[in-house]
Amino acid sequence: MSNQNKEAMLSWYGEVWNNGNENAIDKMMHPESKAFGLGPEPIIGPSGFKPFYKAFNDAYSGINVTLDKTFTDGDYVICLCTVKATHKQTGKPVNFTGTSIALMENGLIKVAWNHFDFLTLNLQTGKIKEEQLV
Repeated sequence: MSNQNKEAMLSWYGEVWNNGNENAIDKMMHPESKAFGLGPEPIIGPSGFKPFYKAFNDAYSGINVTLDKTFTDGDYVICLCTVKATHKQTGKPVNFTGTSIALMENGLIKVAWNHFDFLTLNLQTGKIKEEQLV
C-alpha cells in the first residue's frame, strides 16, 4: 500500500499543482479530508480546499512543485518539496520549501499537515519587509 500512497501523492502534486488541474482535487481528496497549515483554521474537504487553491493560482503563475524526497510509513506519505513560481503582481520569481505529511485512505488524502515556508515567500514578494522581522 505504501507505493500506491506514494504514487497518489506524486499525482497530487503533478496534476493539481504542476498541471493546474482543479478537477483532480475532487478525485484525490477524501470528501471529509482535513488540511492543516494552510491558514488559521483547518481546511475541510475539496470544497474547502478550492478557495485556497484558487487564491494561490490567482497570485502566482508557472507553479512548479518538485518533490525533493518522499518517504512512506504505512498509510502516511511525507514529501519534502521545493516550490517555484512567479508572483503575478510583481513579476518576481519565488522559490520556497515545505513539508507535507498526508494520511492516505483508499488512495485519497484523508488528513494533511503542511509546513511551507510562507515567510520566505512573503519576503520574496515584498508582502513582508526584512526590517519587520527585527
